[in-house]
Order: sequence, then structure tokens, then C-alpha cells
Amino acid sequence: MHRKLSSVCLETNQTYRLVASNPEIYLIGSLISFFAMITTEKYLYYILKTDKKTVQDIIANLDDYYKSWEMPKLDKDTNLPIPNKTRQLNSSTKGLKLLQKRIYSFLLKKTKLPEYAYGGVPQKDNIKNAKHHQGNKYIFTTDLKSFFPSISHKQVFDLFSELGCTPTISRLLTQLTTHKHQLPQGVATSTLIANLVFRKTGDKISDFAKSNDMKFTTFVDDLTLSSKVDFKKCIPEILQIITDDGYKISHGKTNYKTKNPVITGVICQNNKLKLDGKVYKRLSRLKKVAFADTAEERRHNGLSQYRKRIDKANVRKMR
Repeated sequence: MHRKLSSVCLETNQTYRLVASNPEIYLIGSLISFFAMITTEKYLYYILKTDKKTVQDIIANLDDYYKSWEMPKLDKDTNLPIPNKTRQLNSSTKGLKLLQKRIYSFLLKKTKLPEYAYGGVPQKDNIKNAKHHQGNKYIFTTDLKSFFPSISHKQVFDLFSELGCTPTISRLLTQLTTHKHQLPQGVATSTLIANLVFRKTGDKISDFAKSNDMKFTTFVDDLTLSSKVDFKKCIPEILQIITDDGYKISHGKTNYKTKNPVITGVICQNNKLKLDGKVYKRLSRLKKVAFADTAEERRHNGLSQYRKRIDKANVRKMR
């Protein structure tokens, strides 16, 4: 049964105001969904601070607003290219990029991500994600293969529809946030939309975890489950939930450990979080060249700050 909240954004003549005690807003699952969230193109263009012609022009020439390129993956220790390993990067440009930022801001205000989501969520990060699992001996981690491209334009359209948008508005928002029938990695809206689309699967895993005394978190495409008791026999069922919903598992990044497990790049010990050993090697390498190369110096400073954040997380644990 949906639980009503107390306010909703409504269109009144040419102004938009927050009306208290309105019955048209509900909590649905882990999302806050506004009944008739966006029902008119007029309201959509108001939110996006643009006009119909601009949106139509962008959609008609969508390829002109995207840049896609492949870069070789670099070895984090040596900073040298890994043979036959590339990463596709995407970037939106000009007017589309601005509209996507406004869509992101609107979605962030109008939706509530589930508690288990840590990636791309304000006030959360990979360190807090790892810290959530401290104290549990058994840790299972896996990675969703090609996560962003695996999310189709239909799934994005269905998401906007479930949020209360009309079919016309859902279609326009889908066209503005997907490219070549999929969710492009690297643009402002993609991580938030990916988190919201994955919620259906995430909720199933979360319910399963709770019924088996496990903790569960996601960090975009990285999934972690942990428990104080051995749950190895449950792993096939967990993987089945994921694959039944159309996602693929990166088997090379799937692990079940009890000693020094690495969770989103952080070694999670019972009473302490530690930098992955590879990061220490990178720090050592960067320190030698930091003052001879400005870019390397920035990387060194960034990793040093990252190490301090982990140290602070450990201090909070001790308190």
C-alpha cells in the first residue's frame, strides 16, 4: 500500500508552487514518485529552462551532441597501456549537456535512492560502502558486465513512466538521456538513472539479504553482500536473481572471501579499513616523479587525500 506524503509540485496558471497536504504524492517502493510528475511539455520546458524548438533540434541531431572514443586501459601500477584492453568513453556537449544537468538536478530532488545504493549518491562514497560491511567475516563481491550499455532505452522509458510522466514526456526524457538505444556512460544523468533502473533487481537482492541475515550494498555496477556466517550456498541464488533480470556477471571480478576482502577498492578488515596494496605502489611510484610532472603531482596529491579519508574513517570507527 502506498504511503502518502504532504506536498506535490503542481502547475497553477503560469506558476509552479508547492502545495501542502496534497494527496497526489506517494512513496512507491524505494522511489518517491510524484503522481503526474511531469504531464505537460510546458512544464518540462519550464524545468529544463528551454523551449520546444531547442529540444526538438537537439533530438533531431543527437549524434552531433555526443563524443565517443576509446582509450587504452592503463595499468594502475606502471601507468602503461594494457595490451588489447580499451575503455569506451562518452561525453555529451553543448546544449544537450546543459539539459542533462538540469534533468539530473530535478531527478535528484524528486526521487529517493534505496539505502543500499552508495555509488553516485551525495554524501556517500566507496569508503562508506566498504565500511558498511565491517564486522562481517564472509564477503561476496561481484561486478555487472557492461552495466551502462546493458540498460536499454526501453528500461529508461519505463522508469520515467513509473515516476509518473506521461508517455510523451517519458519519450522526450528518454531521448535526451540515452544514445544509440542505450544508457551512455560518462554523461551527467547516467549514474542516477542506472541506480534507479537497477532498483527493481536491487530490491530483490536486498529482500533476499535481509531474510538471510546479510548486508547488501551497490556501488553503481559493484555489488557486495556480507554476513557473520558462511553463506556460500546462497551465491547461486543471488546470481540467478541478477541474470534473470537480464544483467551479466563479470566472473573475473567475482569473489567470496573471509580474509582481507577488497570492497570497492578498499581492504575491509574487521576493525580497520586499508588502502589496497596496489594503491601504495602507485603512491610510491608517483612520489618519485610528482615534482617533475604536474599531472603526476596532481595524481599523487589526489591519492594522498584519499588515504587521509580512509584514515579518518578508521578514527570514526575507533570512537
